[in-house]
Order: sequence, then C-alpha cells, then structure tokens
Amino acid sequence: MPVPELVTKYQILSRRVASLPSELDAWVEWAAAGNTLERNFSQIRMLDYFMRALCKLNKDGVNALDLAGDVDVFLDGALTLSENMIKSQAVWSFFRERLELRFVPQFRQDLLMADLVSYDCYTTIMDRAEALGIIFHERLREYPLIGLVTQCSPATWPRGWRPAALQNRSLPVPVIDLPWDQMVNPWGLLAIAHEVGHDVDEDLGKLTEALQPAITARMNETRIPAGRFVKWQRWTSEILADLVGVLLTGPAFVSTLIELLMLPRHYVRHISSTDEHPPPYLRILINAALVRRLGLSQSADALETRWRGFYGEPGDDFGPYLSDIEPVLSAILEAPLDALRNRQNGQRHSLSELLTFTPDDQVLIDEAAAGLSDDVLPGKLSIRHVVSVSQVVFEQAVQTGDPTRLEGLAQLTRQTIIALSPPGQLAAGVPPRRARQYLEDLARALLEHPLEDFGPH
Repeated sequence: MPVPELVTKYQILSRRVASLPSELDAWVEWAAAGNTLERNFSQIRMLDYFMRALCKLNKDGVNALDLAGDVDVFLDGALTLSENMIKSQAVWSFFRERLELRFVPQFRQDLLMADLVSYDCYTTIMDRAEALGIIFHERLREYPLIGLVTQCSPATWPRGWRPAALQNRSLPVPVIDLPWDQMVNPWGLLAIAHEVGHDVDEDLGKLTEALQPAITARMNETRIPAGRFVKWQRWTSEILADLVGVLLTGPAFVSTLIELLMLPRHYVRHISSTDEHPPPYLRILINAALVRRLGLSQSADALETRWRGFYGEPGDDFGPYLSDIEPVLSAILEAPLDALRNRQNGQRHSLSELLTFTPDDQVLIDEAAAGLSDDVLPGKLSIRHVVSVSQVVFEQAVQTGDPTRLEGLAQLTRQTIIALSPPGQLAAGVPPRRARQYLEDLARALLEHPLEDFGPH
C-alpha cells in the first residue's frame, strides 16, 4: 500500500506540473486573430511549442514516480522533478514578464509600435534571404520580441538575473529589451535595427564567424599590423550590427547612434583591448563611411563634421585606423559567404545583396520630413523609414529651438507606425514539424543545466 506522505507529494507535484499547460492554453488564445496579442502570434506559437516540450518532460517525470516502489528512489525523482519545474517556470517567467506588459494600457500601444519596428527590420532581411534561396537556422524566423527592462540602452540579450541557460542561442525566439523610458522618444527606436543585426547574424548561420576569412584576407592584402588586425576581428559582430542598422534605416541610424554614444571624452576616445565594440569615436566614422559608400556623401560629411567638431580630430591614436575602414567595409559588405548560399544552385551571396539602402530611400525620407508640417506621414514609407523620418524631424526641432513640437512628433510617429501595421496575426510561416524537433532538443538541453544557472529560487 502506498505511503500516505508519498501520495500527498505525488498529487501536489502532479497538479503543479499540469498548471503550466493550462496557462499556455490561455496565452495561445490571447494570440488568436482579433485578440490582444495577435501581432505576437508567431512568437507565442514558438514559445508554446518550446514550453510544451518542457511540460512533457516534466509530465514524464511525474509518470516515473512509483508510489509502490522504493521510497528513496521516489524522493530522488521528486526532487529532480521539482528542480526541473523551477527551471521551466524560470524560463517561462522570462517571456511572461515581457508579454504581459502588452495587457497594461500604459504600455500597450508603445510596445505594439516597437514590435512593428522589430518586425519590419527583421522580416525585410529574412524575406530577402528567402528570395535568394538562403536556408536559415532551422527555418526559424520569428521576429524579435520586445521587452522593457531597467538599463541604459537597447540590448538583444539582457543582463542581470537572466538565467545563464537562456543566453544567446538557447533562446527559442530572439528578444530585444529596451529601457522602460525609451518609448517617450520613438525616434530612438532606430536602435532596434542594430539589435536585429545581431539576431540575423545568428539566424543566418553566424555571419560574424563566416566573415572572418574574408576580413583576414583583406587585412593581409593591406598589411594591417597584428595589433590592429586582432581588434578589427574582435569588433566584427558590432560593426556588422551597425551596418545592418544603416542599411535598414539610412543616415538617421547614425544620428541615433551619435546620441547614444555622447559619452565622456576619455571613454569615447579610449581604445580598449577587450571591448567587442569599436571605440565610440571610431564607430561613428565607420558608419559615416558606409553612408558615403551608399552615395550619400552630403549626409556622411554632415555626420563626420558633427562628430569631429564635438570630439576633435582623430590624432595619432585613431589616425592609423582610418585607412583600415574601407578594406573592412568591403570585406563585410561584399564577401560571398557560405552562410548565405542558395540551397538550389550553391551560389554564395554577400551582405550587400541581402540588404541595401538607396539614395531614393533617402529622398523619400527627406520629403516626408519636409512635409511634416501637415502632421501627416505618407503611407508609402516602410515602418522603419517612418522612424528615420521621426529622427530627422526630431533633430530639426532641436536645432530650431522648438522642443514643444516633440510631443506631437512622438504621438504622430506612434500613430503612423501602428496605422502601417499589416492586418491580423504576424505569422512567420515556420514549418512546425521542423521547428518542433529543434525545440524539443533545446528543452531537453536546457533542463540539463544546473539549477543555480536559473537565478534565485
């Protein structure tokens, strides 16, 4: 006859394990067409697959508890199950905290606006990749989920309590976290384009790694000294993400980056031997050089003049790096990559084939900015370019000493982006069968992490 205490323990654990699938049912319903989270449908669908895989493993743990067997074996199994339930809840809590903000009236519209910017930036690249016949990671292409956290600037991977087991590639969907107060300046959402750059770097087969041979070859051709060579290699991921930002949104991205990098002079001009970001002083010049390559010399000159005027000329510390910029840009933008190979004919593509920003795009942005006196943004603009217009007008308002215009600009930006939203669910077209195996493997691997990786419990 089963020991009563074990029966009690079994019932408690069984009911707790069953509670998460019930909650997931509710989230799936909230993502149905016409409901509050319909724009997050594809993300919630993938999270549901992932969490159901965890739930199944926990259910298997319940079924493995033998009430009629050895007591110590039962208790060991119950402890393992309890720890796995904690891990599962910690993972879901990470996503739940970001999703549930969309039910708070104060944040609902702002998060929808940021979601749509993320969606437009990400799908612009992934649609082009698909058109070129490029196979991306497990065919997963959910656009990054936006969250709000306490930090200074946007980040693709948040810091702090986040479980180590969730870092980087272990995420079932990409996540971009913004500062809580970011939405008051919607023109600053151009920073999302940089974070999307990191996400497509990963989803398209680790572009940073794929670029290293091309960068090495170009640096050898130009005889760049070893000390600088190592730094440029270390900076590749961040440079790539910046270039994606420019190619998605134009010179306005660099203006946003300038505002983010307006830091004390000793920091801006410091060349670190360990930082994965280029020093801010050089970073702006790299991005301005890309703007010039796009045929927008006037914009590039204005950005460089503004930056050098505030932080001074390069001097001996940065002078040698300036001649490296063009070879590095050429390698990143023009190198055909195995990661960007057509699955049918084997043709390798480059980043410049995947994404571009043209002078015609800038003309539309400038025209929209100039015509904003009617308080209407043209519907022919893409969502990401609406944010570019907003950045241009923001700078004009500041320069002309008209800060009263900013609140109206913020409201207009928000309204225009939401009005441009595709109708209904933002489906990503992920083949469920292919995705499920990946997510099942991911869930199994996640539960193998030690409990201490999941923060306080």
